[in-house]
Amino acid sequence: MTSLLCNWFDDWGRNIKSGLTITGIIVFLVAFFCFGVLLFYGIIKRALVANKNRIAWGLIFLLIIDILFFIWFCIII
Repeated sequence: MTSLLCNWFDDWGRNIKSGLTITGIIVFLVAFFCFGVLLFYGIIKRALVANKNRIAWGLIFLLIIDILFFIWFCIII
């Protein structure tokens, strides 16, 4: 028996796949990848170039969410 949350993500994934088709999902995958690369660049830039060595927790959080969406859309295909 699976949980209701797993069923909800499975149903939502099927609805996204039927609504966007494979081409739309690939476009979103490219967009998530580019956004992730830009976030990673921002994290590295802030860590190395900035005078104060502050950790960009907000960017790290967004990068984790972006990676999770990227993985989810890869699974949908």
